[in-house]
Amino acid sequence: MSVHSILPLQGAADAGTVSIHYIRRRLGRIDFKDRRIVQYVTLLVRDKGFPPPLPDMVRGHLVEDVTMKSQWLRNAVDAWLNDFLPPDNAISVDNAAKDAAAHEMDQAAACLGNFRLIRGGRG
Repeated sequence: MSVHSILPLQGAADAGTVSIHYIRRRLGRIDFKDRRIVQYVTLLVRDKGFPPPLPDMVRGHLVEDVTMKSQWLRNAVDAWLNDFLPPDNAISVDNAAKDAAAHEMDQAAACLGNFRLIRGGRG
């Protein structure tokens, strides 16, 4: 288990912000090392509209680069991640999940065997 998978999901400074560790987990990229996740998130910001990190002060200058210490607004990150799939793809994924669940229920029902209905009530 990676040390990052046991870190808190929110930024230490404020529940309204999240760290790159949160983003790494939400993206399902816990296998990415630090350098790779920084590069990956940098590309998401540049090419895919991922929210940029909050500016950080480094040696008296504001820096907006993605680093391992960067913080993001949680609502912006969650909104982007929740809307990541285009609607048509999201519908396909939902329909596939529904079909799989229906198939599982059918299989489970088939394994139940024959039951005798008991008439209840008084009379």
